[in-house]
Amino acid sequence: EFEEKSEESSDAGGDESSHGGDTGTVDDEEMEQQLRMLDDVVAQAFASSTDLYRTLLLRATAQTLLENWDTITTVTSGDIDRAAVAKTAIQPQRSTVNAKDVQKLFDCYSNESSKEWVRSWWNLIDADKDGLIDEEELTTVVDFAIKPVHLALTDMVNMSLEVCPLRTVALGSNETNDWFLGGDNITDIHTSSEALNPSSSESKAIKKLSWRNRRRELKARKALTKTFAATLERHFRDQVEVPHRLRCIYAWADKSHQGNKLDSILVDASEEWGAASSIVGSKRFVELEPKISYEEFRKEQERHFPHLDHIGEE
Repeated sequence: EFEEKSEESSDAGGDESSHGGDTGTVDDEEMEQQLRMLDDVVAQAFASSTDLYRTLLLRATAQTLLENWDTITTVTSGDIDRAAVAKTAIQPQRSTVNAKDVQKLFDCYSNESSKEWVRSWWNLIDADKDGLIDEEELTTVVDFAIKPVHLALTDMVNMSLEVCPLRTVALGSNETNDWFLGGDNITDIHTSSEALNPSSSESKAIKKLSWRNRRRELKARKALTKTFAATLERHFRDQVEVPHRLRCIYAWADKSHQGNKLDSILVDASEEWGAASSIVGSKRFVELEPKISYEEFRKEQERHFPHLDHIGEE
């Protein structure tokens, strides 16, 4: 009898353990399925966000070109002095720019990295197409390469705040339920068109904020946008110290142009000033700083200014 009871108990224990194992397997499968569904949602959201950001970058690039067209087409004083030494007539303002350079600029911001952004601006600023620019143009190139990123990020943050409130936790009755996602059920988020469509009835049924929470939301949004704008304005200028780094890069670069030396040229201004040359002086000395090539710039920039290779991540 003792042996029979022990066999029955062992059989019962084996059945319970097998049921427990089956339950654990089912739970694992459900968890894996939910994780896969969540990965699909995140992947779709990430892909759409990337496309939106690239589109905003293109719009910001066009805005940068429009707002700084005079700066882009203006001939620097160094190029004017070199033209005077060479007895060559040059206009202080370029009437046109190379259309291929403009097209390349948009292509780089659409598909390429930050390094190519700088290279495309370099080619656009280089009016004489010798691959060389002076220190003033170098500063312009770097500033213009950074500006579209700042404009696009500002638009991205503002649009994100319109889609999803800043204070997403503790706005509803249940703090563990992120109501802005449509609920805590991942399956519902993945399969329900209402949860994916902002204009659907379910989205409209989301609990509205009270006046107190609405006031807190506006206050938090104002603080965030103000801090974000100040960060964009001051990070590269004050924390990264872009002007100082660019001066050092230009000074330390081994420039082959003019033997990396400052040329002092005597310019005859009698023809330029006419009768007034007796007042201002018919001749004057002009100091021409050497220009720098892109390869010479990259050699020093990679060591002393690596932030430029990942502008959007800064």
